[in-house]
Amino acid sequence: LMQQLFFPFFTYRALIFPLLIRAGKPTPFFTFVLALLFCVYNGYLQGRSLSNYAKYPSGWLKDPCFITGIIGWLVGMAINIHSDHILRNLRKPGETGYKIPRGGMFEYVSGANFFGEILEWFGFALACCTIESLAFALCTLFILGSRAKQHHQ
Repeated sequence: LMQQLFFPFFTYRALIFPLLIRAGKPTPFFTFVLALLFCVYNGYLQGRSLSNYAKYPSGWLKDPCFITGIIGWLVGMAINIHSDHILRNLRKPGETGYKIPRGGMFEYVSGANFFGEILEWFGFALACCTIESLAFALCTLFILGSRAKQHHQ
């Protein structure tokens, strides 16, 4: 089940999201390569962990830890996708300059897209209860947390 949950987000992030974004600042090649390597390695690590090593008791799908994790994952993914939508539509075609996003979770946190993704992956880690999923959630927290702090400033 967790493999089926892991797949939709990466489909969204890797295939759908890039097609939806408008032209923006170019990404440095080195940053692109590092992100690609991280995503490939993490995808392999999560998939291998869940398919070969993770063992769950028969009642795991009814366990409060799993249910709380799935709810966190779904809410985080919804916040992330909605926040991405708000950011994509922030400026009209041809407009430049900084605009403060409004609506959704942006009314509560300045980096709602980052918050959503962090919540999503901690929910995933809670539902999976694997070292690999926790490591990914922590990496997400540190990487996106620092980006959120920069954006807020």
